[in-house]
Formats: sequence, C-alpha cells, structure tokens
Amino acid sequence: MAIYLGSKTKLSKRVGRNLYLKGARSFSAKDDFSKRPYRAGVHGKTSQVTRTSEYGKQLLEKQAIRFTYGLMETQLANLFKKAFKKTGNTGKIVLSSLERRLDNVVYRAGLANSRSQARQLVAHGHFMVNGITVNIPSYEVKSGDVIQIKENKLKKAFWKNFQLQIPNEIVPWMSVDQTKKIIKILNEPLDEDLPQEFNLQAVVEYYSRKVR
Repeated sequence: MAIYLGSKTKLSKRVGRNLYLKGARSFSAKDDFSKRPYRAGVHGKTSQVTRTSEYGKQLLEKQAIRFTYGLMETQLANLFKKAFKKTGNTGKIVLSSLERRLDNVVYRAGLANSRSQARQLVAHGHFMVNGITVNIPSYEVKSGDVIQIKENKLKKAFWKNFQLQIPNEIVPWMSVDQTKKIIKILNEPLDEDLPQEFNLQAVVEYYSRKVR
C-alpha cells in the first residue's frame, strides 16, 4: 500500500464508502465515487456490504483503516501485535499510533492536501522534527515535538505556490502556526480526539485471530 499507484477511487469502492483519498477531488460531484459508489461490473450494485459475512465485514473495516493511512498489511498487523501486549483499548492504541504518524500529522495540520501528498513530502525530506530531518512517513511524533519545514525547502516553488484546497479543522492535540508553517504536538490524542468513522472492535477481532 505504501507504493500503491492504482486508482484511489477503487479503494473506496472496495470497502463501500468514500475514504477521501484524493484530496479536494474526493469532495467533488465529479469524483467517480460520487457518481458510482459501487464496484465496476455487472454485479457491482448488488454486492452490498450488508450481504457480507461477519468475517467479511471485519476484513473490509481493516482494509478501510489500511487504505486511509496508506499502510501495507504487515505494517498494520505489526501495530496490532504490539498493541495486544499493552494494557488498554487495543483499537484506540493502534489508532493513536496511526494519528501520530508524521505524514498524518502533516496532513492534519493543513500542510498537505492528502495523506499521500504528505507522505511524499516527508519522504523527500521536507520536514524536520526538533531540528532533525526526518524522511520516514511512519515516524511517530510525541508530546512536545516541534515539526517544521526545512528552510531550503521553503524556497522551492511547491511551498511558494502551495494552497490548501479543503481547509482542515486542526485537531486539539496539536497547534499550528500557519504563517511560519510550524507544528507543535501538545499531547497524545485523547480518546475523543480519535477518528470515529472506523469500527475498531471489528478490526481488533480480525487481528486477534491473526497475530496473537
């Protein structure tokens, strides 16, 4: 998934809901998912999630998380494997880790129009964490970390012309100076700060049979 080059709309159709993987285009009426929110083919309209087995629903929910954050299967499985060894709500532990990924932080802060764009910017060395260049999208930030764009990168045409197409609501666990493009992590995401669109229990049940 980290190097997926296919249609992002197909990923949304695969799980039966819009995952908004294409930035502003995902919110447009011209987006293919808006016009045809089902798989291609003769049976596309009839293969509804409601007719899927319980295991199939768990699988789709797992895929929704994987596609949203741009993970390979091994990456997500390893996160759950580690979370099962910790005390607390396994699903929320994993989701907190995903939210604290550097590429997701860049996206949440409004310095990229999609997670895939944020992942590319991080991989190309545009960002520093506490003054040190980090080019690993999966790097997990922690409380007190300061993320900023490297000075030499700010001079590039990309940042001079950058416009956020769909403004993000800044999450409460970080502060963002939009003028200087500096992000500060105030604390780890609280339970109420985590995305609510995923059925975490279904994904926990899926991986409980796979990695424990």
